Amino acid sequence: MKLLTLNTHSLSEKNESEKLQTIANFILKNDIDVIALQEVNQTMDKKAVAAPTTYVGSDTLKEDNFALFLSHLLGNTYQWNWIGVKVGYDRFDEGVAIFTKHRILESENTRLTHTDDYSYWKKRNALGVHIDNGKQDFWVYTAHLGWWNDDEEPFIDQWQVLNKQAQKSSLVYLAGDFNAPDELKDQSYDKVRADGWYDTRDLSAFVRGRYSAEGKIDGWEKSMQMRIDYIFTNRAEKVKTHKVVFDGHEEDVVSDHYGIYMEDEQ
Repeated sequence: MKLLTLNTHSLSEKNESEKLQTIANFILKNDIDVIALQEVNQTMDKKAVAAPTTYVGSDTLKEDNFALFLSHLLGNTYQWNWIGVKVGYDRFDEGVAIFTKHRILESENTRLTHTDDYSYWKKRNALGVHIDNGKQDFWVYTAHLGWWNDDEEPFIDQWQVLNKQAQKSSLVYLAGDFNAPDELKDQSYDKVRADGWYDTRDLSAFVRGRYSAEGKIDGWEKSMQMRIDYIFTNRAEKVKTHKVVFDGHEEDVVSDHYGIYMEDEQ
């Protein structure tokens, strides 16, 4: 099973259409099974459009929805869901999305924060989809979590909700921007691991790259190198490959985050 996660920073990037095409080309070339995306935006005052048959969600799609564009570039061959989470930059419906070339059995939209105020930028939701690939069923969640030391909406509270929601009897993957630098001890990353989740990078036979964000990252005060995007799983899977992608080496940079690509033997 091949899984890609990426914080797209969509509709905020220069040369947006070229970067979107780069993402689509990577997905198609590598025949990726599941794509988990964050900061998937649409402009709030754009015109609403009819959803394609591959869309399994209920949120209204606008004509410049980033996930809708990606679906078209993928030939409308992937089933997908998108949820709007909050207002971003005073003009976007900012959300998260999951694509899969397999069948989506059901979806979950889970609010992680105390606030349910759509206009408040700290609001967070996770999207989970239950997938059947013909051999087994599994769950994938995509989320964009807050910071450990936030006074109003700390990471720990959001994580406790997500961790509880993701307790399934089947295989589960948690993918996304956790805002959890792994070098900060006894904080977000260590809490996820302590709660029984495996970092697929640690399980992988082949690893390329470490940092998923370098330089000045939106939302962080200082320029730095950080590993804050992850794919976790609830089982000690045999992982073949774990790579940082879209980092300017083998693939062009497409966002202020790099992507994480994982392939295991499932």
